[in-house]
Amino acid sequence: MKILVIILFFYSLISGCGSLVTVPIDQKLLSQDKATMIVYHDQGFSDDFRVFIDHQFIGQVTSEKPLKITVEPGQHDLYVELLMAIDRVTTQTFEKGKAYYMKIWIDMGLWVSSVRIDPSNKIDTYTVRSFK
Repeated sequence: MKILVIILFFYSLISGCGSLVTVPIDQKLLSQDKATMIVYHDQGFSDDFRVFIDHQFIGQVTSEKPLKITVEPGQHDLYVELLMAIDRVTTQTFEKGKAYYMKIWIDMGLWVSSVRIDPSNKIDTYTVRSFK
């Protein structure tokens, strides 16, 4: 199954299915008393990524729709649920009045793949292939 997904992904890249779109990131803070977290995915997969903080579902991210939420200051565990991939937990400390950019990415392995969410640099846009 995983090999089929990889073949279809690369076929879509080669065949030109979809067009490139630029996704803007709203950088304004949502609160001065809490942290603002912006979660995005720029690898171009058409999956919906379910994002969790401390085992609580907080929202979904697609390659064309980032997620922006407030987070209580302090240390939190973040992970993403994706079918047929191992969820890797990232522990992140958040400070009030700051923005945090978190990038979802799939680490494709030969036998096992994992989905990760890691801190990234501040960005204002990213470009992905649209499957709409």
